[in-house]
Amino acid sequence: MNKAFLPTTFMAIGLAVALGTAQPAEAASHGRYVSVQGPRGRGFSAHRGISRSPGTATATRGIQTNSDHGFETTRTTSHGDGSLTNQVTRTYDDGQTTSRTGSITRNGDGPVTATRSHTGVAGNTQTGWSTIYRTDDGVGRTRSFTTSSGKSATETGSVSFANGSMTVNQSLTTGSGTSVNRSSTYTRSN
Repeated sequence: MNKAFLPTTFMAIGLAVALGTAQPAEAASHGRYVSVQGPRGRGFSAHRGISRSPGTATATRGIQTNSDHGFETTRTTSHGDGSLTNQVTRTYDDGQTTSRTGSITRNGDGPVTATRSHTGVAGNTQTGWSTIYRTDDGVGRTRSFTTSSGKSATETGSVSFANGSMTVNQSLTTGSGTSVNRSSTYTRSN
């Protein structure tokens, strides 16, 4: 065995053991506050903070002007079991809010799914999802979106490889029933 290989191997094993036996991180938080004041009563104050616990992090930030305009944003990120979720909420001085949520999930060696949603200050919403997966001879993807105004669409696509060629298939269907299909094959030139 290569002697130069041994120290690297033992270091890698030690690191793996340390990571495998490491204790969960303790909860921690920190923040910052800033106030800027100018002439004629102009100015603003701002703050930001972050708190962490095992599997979750929450960040807040806000700004408030002397003329009573401002907002507060809260972002929470959590992860575990092969998924990552991000939630963001913004609240304005007049009480109106916007929010968005997104997540990505990996199912072992299987497909990867992403979901997202957004809600505006008027209550209008848009949601969507997409999935990427392996096929016998390539990869495929399906994605879709829906809005609170009734609009929707679903798109399916795939790329397959065989005998020095690549075939791309695409299909789009809208909520109104319109459908478009396209297929293209590309051959590698010698």
